[in-house]
Order: sequence, then C-alpha cells, then structure tokens
Amino acid sequence: MTTDDHIIAKLQRGLVYLITFTTPFFFLPVTRDFLIFSKFYFFIFAVALLLILSLVRFIMTKKFVLVQNIAAQALILLVLSYAISVVLMSFNKVQAIFNPQYGLVLMVAMVVYYLYASQIFSKAKMHIIEVLGISAIVVSLISTVAVLLPAQGLPSGLSFLQNKTFNTIGSSIQLISFYVFILVGMGTRLYQGAKKSHPHEHHIRKALLIAASLVVFFGLVIQAFYLSDAVFKKGAQIILPPFSMSWYAAVEVLKNPLSALFGVGVDNFAAIYTKVRTLEYNLSPLWQINAFSSSRSVLLHIFTENGLLGLVGFGLFLVTIGKQLKRVSKGAAALAVTAIIITILLPPSLMSFFMLFTSFAIVVGEMKKDGTKEEMYEVDLSQLVPIYIGMIALTVLLMGGSLFFMTNNFLSEIYYKKALDGVAANSLAQLYDNQQAAIRLNPYNEDLRMNFSQTNLIVANNIAGKDAKELTQADRETITQAIQASIEEAKAAVALNPQKVMQWQNLANIYRQIINVADNAPSWTVSSYQQALTLDPQNPIIRLELGGVFYLLQDYQSAQRLFEQAVVLKPDWANAHYNLAWSYYQNKQYDGAVEQMQLVLGLLDPAKEQADYKQAQKDLAEFQKAREANQPETEQTTTQEDGAEADLTLPTPPVASVEPKLDLPDTASPEATVQE
Repeated sequence: MTTDDHIIAKLQRGLVYLITFTTPFFFLPVTRDFLIFSKFYFFIFAVALLLILSLVRFIMTKKFVLVQNIAAQALILLVLSYAISVVLMSFNKVQAIFNPQYGLVLMVAMVVYYLYASQIFSKAKMHIIEVLGISAIVVSLISTVAVLLPAQGLPSGLSFLQNKTFNTIGSSIQLISFYVFILVGMGTRLYQGAKKSHPHEHHIRKALLIAASLVVFFGLVIQAFYLSDAVFKKGAQIILPPFSMSWYAAVEVLKNPLSALFGVGVDNFAAIYTKVRTLEYNLSPLWQINAFSSSRSVLLHIFTENGLLGLVGFGLFLVTIGKQLKRVSKGAAALAVTAIIITILLPPSLMSFFMLFTSFAIVVGEMKKDGTKEEMYEVDLSQLVPIYIGMIALTVLLMGGSLFFMTNNFLSEIYYKKALDGVAANSLAQLYDNQQAAIRLNPYNEDLRMNFSQTNLIVANNIAGKDAKELTQADRETITQAIQASIEEAKAAVALNPQKVMQWQNLANIYRQIINVADNAPSWTVSSYQQALTLDPQNPIIRLELGGVFYLLQDYQSAQRLFEQAVVLKPDWANAHYNLAWSYYQNKQYDGAVEQMQLVLGLLDPAKEQADYKQAQKDLAEFQKAREANQPETEQTTTQEDGAEADLTLPTPPVASVEPKLDLPDTASPEATVQE
C-alpha cells in the first residue's frame, strides 16, 4: 500500500468511527425537525465523503478492489426493491427518494456505511460496542439533564432545550430502545469479559464499560419514570401505529399483482392506511389521526411499500447475518438480536436502521477478525483508459447530481425552519418569504406546499377582514392573487400525490375558507371533500366537515345525511350527535333532534365538560319546546357560556367576506388539479 493509499485508508477509518460515534447524539437546530433532518443530512454527507475518498483512490491508482460480503446479494435485492418501488409505484418520487426515515437515499447510505464499517471494524483496536457506549453517555447526559434540569428563559431558537422530553435520538420510545440496545451490548460484553490484549488495557476498558452502563442505565430509569408518569398520571398518550392496521395494510398489497411484487411505493404508506381503516379504529384513542406515514414494524413497512421483493431482500439480510451469530462474541450477537427485535416491534426510522446496520457490521467485522476467509477482487484499469475515464465520469456525474439535490433539499429545510421562526416572531413577511425560498429549492415537498397554501390564505384573509367599504380595487386584486396562489399551492400538493387524503382535505379547507369570497368556492369545496371521502371512506371527521359545508349552505337534508353517516362511523362522538341534532332541528324533525341531544348529554362528562354539558341542556330545552309547539325557532342559539373552550361546535361561516364576490378562473377548480 502506498503512502497515499495509507492516508486515504486512515481517513476512511476515522470517518466510519466518526459516523458511528456521532450519529446518536448529532443534531443542529437549523432544520424544521432538527433531530431527524440534521441527523439524516449528516449521515448522508458523511457516507458521501467515504465514497469520494474511494473515488480519489481509484483516480490515483486506476484500480478498485471488490471485497465479498456475506450479505451482498441480500443488500442488492433490498436496494433494487427500493429503486423499483420508487420508479414504478411511488407518486412523489423525489420525496420517496429523500425521505429521511425510510427513503431510497437513506437505505443506499446505510448499505454503503455497512459495507465500509464491516471492513473497518474487523481491524478495530477498540471494540465498537465501547465506542457506542461513549456515544450513549452523551445521549444519556443530555436527555437526563433535560428531564431533571430543564433550561429556562432561552431565546425562541433554543426553546427546545426547555422541553423535558428533549433528547438527541427522537421520540421517548426510540430513546428507550436505543438505551436497551446499548445496555444489552455492553452488559453481555462485560459478562464475557473484554478482550485482554494487555491487563492494564483490559481494566481500563472494563471500567469504561461499567461507567457507561451505569450512566445509560440511570438515563433509562429516568426516562422510563418520566414517561410512565406522563402516561398514567397526566394522561399523555404514546402514539404508535397500531399493529392491526399495519397488518391490514400489508395484506392489502397482496390484492394486486403489481403491488404484491413491488408494494404501494416508498413514502406511500399513508395512502393505503386510509383504505384499510376500520370501524374498530374509529373507536380507538387514535381515531382523529387520519393516517400514519409508516407502519408499526420495519418488517411490515418494507413489505407494504416494497412488496414481496423488498420483504425477501430484507428478510434474507436478517437471516444471513442471523446464521453467523454463533460464530461471534456474545456482545456482538446480543447487539444484533436486540436490533432485530427493535426492527420487528417499532416503526422505521434512521436510528432503528442505524442500530441494525451497525450491529450487523460488528458481527461481520468480528467474523473477519477471527480469520473467516473473504474473496477480494482487484480490477486494474490502467491499460483500459476509455473504461477508466468513463467510470470516473459516470461516478462524478451520479455523485455530483446526488449531492446537488441533497444540498438543495438541505437548504430548503433551513429556509423552512426560518419560516417557522417567523411564526414564533409573529412576522408574516418572514414566514412568507422563507416558505417561498424553501419551495424554490425543493418544489416536491408536500408539507411545504400545503403550509404555503395556508400562508397565502392568511394573507388574503387579513386583507378581506377589513370593512367592506374600505376595500379598494387594489385590495381586491391582492386578495384575488393571494387566493389563487393559495389554491395553486394546495393543488400542487394534491398533484404530488393524489392518493393521500391529507392533501385533498387541505384543498377542501382552502375552498371552504373562501366560500364568502369566491363564487365557485361552494361547489369546489364539496367536490374536494367527496374526493377525500373516496380515499378515506371510513373517516367520520371528513363526513362531519362535508356535512358542515352543506349546513352552511342551508342544504340541511344533505347535511343530515352526512351527519348520520358520521354517527354510524363514530357512535361515541358527542359532536357528531350534536351536529346531527341541529340538522334534525333545521329539518323540523323534532323527535330526532331531542333524541340526538339526549345522546349528547349521555356522552358528555358533566364534571370535565361542564360548558358543553350546559350548552347541550340549553339546546335540548329549546328542542323540546319546539317539539311541543310543533314549530321551529327563527334562530339557533349555540353560544358557549363561561368563556370555556367548546368541544361541541356547529359549522360557522368564514370571517372573511368580499362583496361582490370574486370570480376565480376555472383553473382554480379541484378537477383541474387531477388533469394537470
């Protein structure tokens, strides 16, 4: 090995150690979800640097070396399943590629990291479990300090440090799973005894493992205590996709040959989740969540989004490494088994994949360290100059293009964070300008498009909220432009993935907010909600919202029909019965109105929902009076008493109103969205 080769090898070894050590606690508060996105971009750019160093070595030596890995075939199949799923099945291909929790780029980066790490770990002087232990100390100290000594009086940019749940891993469940992962690895390594290359060194390593184990265990206890206190005493809820719905979604893909083979498409789990929603789900505490973006299990998620091809590739990867666990140390085997269990039980995330691929790299590294033979192929292209130049050009093109898009996405997330800071600073200009900049850099981000549609609507409402006599022609033009921009952004989100119900609900909400502003808004609102219902037929919230639109339009028959459907789908929802009662009242069906309001009273807790209970009693008295007189009152009275926040609400018209109404072009209709 030449001096240059030796330097590059040292740089790559140091970089792999840096990735392994830093990923668990790395974060930069410069992106919207800085724990997920900053960790993702750090990991991707670090892995890209590994590849760049290999490219430099290839340019210098005109040779490249291929080292056989026992899991190579499984990993090729897994990455291939991701690529095919994105190309054939995913609607928003760009978002599917760059999803930070389970996208194509993340999976490719994990595979590359695993291949480099399994080579470098085989030559490690310090066991990687010990490296992870030191990293876990940092994670534990940060999360423990956040719980016991939360910061106070910090500026808005650092306000996250005041949150007792703050940690560098992610959710509390992910943090606990990481703690368990580390403790299992360090505990089994302590039990079997650290490798005794030198007595003095052995004692140092043992002391390190004990200290790390104690710190991490203390962090685990504190986190578990805080989480249990929040759940059992304060009524907090651990929100995870239910196993039943995740299983139904996985089974659903088998109903179509194409989706059975390649899944429903990466980043498209939410679309199939709404299709398999059940009545039992509507009775669960999670019923207000329309859809989850991922499955409960990594295994089920890959099956659902990547089909049988992905399941076979990922399953083969697990089985191939699992067969080798008897040949490695108990610490490495226990670490890998724990990672597999986490993979089966918890949703996909960057950290769950990181734990899995790191533990598997440790297993393969130990196998090589113990003398397992591996085949190496050296390809010399010094005499094949055209191929040599072509490979360099192709690699530079692929890596350069990937880094260009990654950089743009990263900058887009930075602008997105600045836009959110504008909300905290109550600066509409900062919110608007930074959202616009973020979309220019990444026009394929669905969340950005939906949020920007709402921002444009805020601009329109702010102007339309003036006294009608004060509105100038310039104001009307500005309102028109803002509304058109709002609709276009909402339609753009729908166009990116028309199978996701959330996008259609957002578009319907935009139309609903301009019912008193634009002529065609009522029909466009109904059309959008109907499309949402097609995608999510078991959703009582959408039916209540659409029924509310008909109620505002005084089409009480249609409103009643939809409220009745909402009650069937969610019979224990007091607000659905409340709206149905008022629709019966407006349709002069007083017996039905009285019966429904009595059901409302039965569903409410007089102690906890005192204002709602009093309002329902007042409305019931009015209905009974109308039934006795057999004639309706001229006005409905629904004002809540005591200034309390109400859970019982009737549809209320938007505040903003423009007379005469604006005449928006036909291109603003929801039908134009699907055609474009």
